[in-house]
Amino acid sequence: MSHEPEPLPSSLSSLWLSLKLGYRTEPLLMLAGFLTTVAAAVPDALLALGLALLVDAVATGDRTAIYGSAVLLAALGIASWLMDVVSARVNMRLTERAAVGIEAHMVSLHASVPTIEHHERLPYVDRLSVLRDHASALGALYQMLFGAIGVILRMAIAVGLLLSIRPELALLCLCAVPPVLVSNWRAGAEKRAEEAGAQSRRRALSMFQLGTTPDTAKEVRVAGVQERIIDISAASWEYRYRPLARARTASGAWLAAAYAVFAVALVASVGLIADGPDTVGSVLLVLVAGSRLSQYLGQTVRDTHLFREIWLDCARRLTWLENFSVSAASGATDDAPGRLDGGIRLENVTFQYPGTDSDVLTDVSLDLPAGSVVAIVGENGAGKSTLVKLLCKYYEPTSGRITVDGMDLAHIAPSAWRARITGAFQDFVKFEYPIREAVGIGDLGRLDDPAAVDAAIRRAGATDLVERLPDGVHTQLGTTWEDGADLSHGQWQKIALARSFMLQDPLLVILDEPTSALDAQAEFDIFERYAEVAREGAAHGRMTVLVSHRFSTVQMADLIVVLDGSRVAEYGSHRDLMARDGLYAELYRIQASAYHSALPDAARSGAPATGSEV
Repeated sequence: MSHEPEPLPSSLSSLWLSLKLGYRTEPLLMLAGFLTTVAAAVPDALLALGLALLVDAVATGDRTAIYGSAVLLAALGIASWLMDVVSARVNMRLTERAAVGIEAHMVSLHASVPTIEHHERLPYVDRLSVLRDHASALGALYQMLFGAIGVILRMAIAVGLLLSIRPELALLCLCAVPPVLVSNWRAGAEKRAEEAGAQSRRRALSMFQLGTTPDTAKEVRVAGVQERIIDISAASWEYRYRPLARARTASGAWLAAAYAVFAVALVASVGLIADGPDTVGSVLLVLVAGSRLSQYLGQTVRDTHLFREIWLDCARRLTWLENFSVSAASGATDDAPGRLDGGIRLENVTFQYPGTDSDVLTDVSLDLPAGSVVAIVGENGAGKSTLVKLLCKYYEPTSGRITVDGMDLAHIAPSAWRARITGAFQDFVKFEYPIREAVGIGDLGRLDDPAAVDAAIRRAGATDLVERLPDGVHTQLGTTWEDGADLSHGQWQKIALARSFMLQDPLLVILDEPTSALDAQAEFDIFERYAEVAREGAAHGRMTVLVSHRFSTVQMADLIVVLDGSRVAEYGSHRDLMARDGLYAELYRIQASAYHSALPDAARSGAPATGSEV
C-alpha cells in the first residue's frame, strides 16, 4: 500500500458505477423514480405557456380560446402536482432501499481488504471519514440526479418558450450560464476545505464522546477536565470552520455576482418585449418563463452544490474504495493446511509500519513448534502485538518471511488462513447481542448449537456470570437496548474469551492480552484452561500463542519468547530462562517482588503462586 491514497476517480465513472449499484439494488424503483421525476418537469414548465394563451384569449374576447386555455392550464397544474407527489413517494422509497444496499456494499468492501492498514493510516482515514459521515445520505444520489435531469428539462422548455418570442432573448439564456458554472466550482472548493479540516472534526467528535458517554464519565469527573474538553472541542470546531467559512464567503460572493448579471438581463428582456409590438400574452410569457428560468436556475445552483458537495463526492469516494479493495486484494490463493506438523517459522522478519522509518520488529527468527503453547512477553512497545498482527496476516513483513509447515504465509489466502484462527484480544469487540449469539459467533457454523455455546462459556470461566444474569444465555447485552444488561469491562472480556473457545480444531489460537481487566490469579486460571485445551488439540498440531505483560501467568507455556527493543532477547521454557538468569529472570523477579510487597503480611502466605516459580 502506498503512503498516499490514489486520487479520487472521475465524476462520470463514479456516477456510472453508482447507477449500476443502485440498479442492482432496486431496478424497478430506480426506473419508476427516473420516469416520474422527468415526467413531472414537462407540465410544470409549460404552465407559462398556458398562462400566456389564457391572457391572449381574454384580451381578444374569444370564449372558445378562453375555455380551452383554462382547461389546458388546469390540466397542466393537476398533472404537475400529481406527478410531483408520485415522484416524491417513489424516490423516498428508492432512497431508503438504496441507502441500505450502499451501506451493506461499503461494509463488504471494507471487509474484503485483507489487511487493516487503511484503518490506521491518516490519509486513508481522512478520506474514509468523509464517506462514512455521508454514507446514509448517498442513497439520495439517484433522487438528486433525476431531479437535476428534470430541472434541466424544465430549463430547456423555458428557453424554448423564450426563443419562440424573440431570438434576441438567447442573450438572457446565456446569462444563466455563469451561476451554474460558479455553483459547480463552489461545491468543489468547499469540499476541499471540508476535507482539510477532517482531523479537527474527528478531534471535536472525540471530545464530544469523552464528555457524553458513560464509559468515560467517572474519570472525566474525577480529573475535572470537563471545561478542558469543552475548550478543545470548541477550538477544534473553530479550526475546522474558519477555512470553510472563508471558502463559503468567497464562493458566495462570486455566486451573488453571477446572479446579479442574470437579474439585470431578465429586467432588460422584459423591458425589450414590453416596448415592442408583441402581444400582452407574449410579455406575460417572457415575464413568467423568465422568472421560472430564474427559479429553475436557483434550484439548479442549489442542487448542483449539494450534488457535487455531498452525493457526487461520496460516489467518487465509494468508487475509490471499490477500486482500492480490488487493488488491495491479496493475490494469495493457496489453502491453509489441514493440520500443523512442523509449525510456524519466522525467518529474518523485519517490520516497519508504513510511513515510518523505525523498526517495530528487527531480524526476528523463531521456530514455533506445532502443538505447542507459546508465550510472548516483553515490556510495552517491544513489538508483541505487532508480531500477532503478522501471524494473523493483518500486515505483511517488510522483509523476511513467515512459513507454515514450509508454506510461505504470504501465499495462503487470507480468508482461508483466518478461518483456521481463533482468539481474543485486549481491544475486543463488545457485541451487543444476546449472550448465546455474542458467544456463538465465534464459530458461525455452530451458532445455533446450545451445547457448543455452553461449553465455550464454561471453558472461559463465565458460567457464574451467565447464571447471575436475569435470562441466562438469552440475556440481551448492552444498555442501549430495552432490558439490556450492563456488564463490567472484565465481564465483557469473559464473553470475548468464551467466543474464542467456539471454533473447532483451529490451527492457531491467538490470545493478545485478553485478560488485562482480570486479576493475576484469574488470568493464570484462564491461561491454564487454554493450555489444557491446546494440549487436547496437540495431536492436530494446534498452536496457542499467549501475549501477556504478566510474566508469572505464562509459566505453563512450552516456549516463552522475550522481546526487547524490537528484537528477540531470549527464548526457552520458564525453567531454562530462569536458569539463564537473563532479561526474563530479571523482569520476572521484579514483577514478583512488586506483587508480594503490595500484599498485607497476613495475606502473603496464602497468595497465589505468582511471585515464585511453579
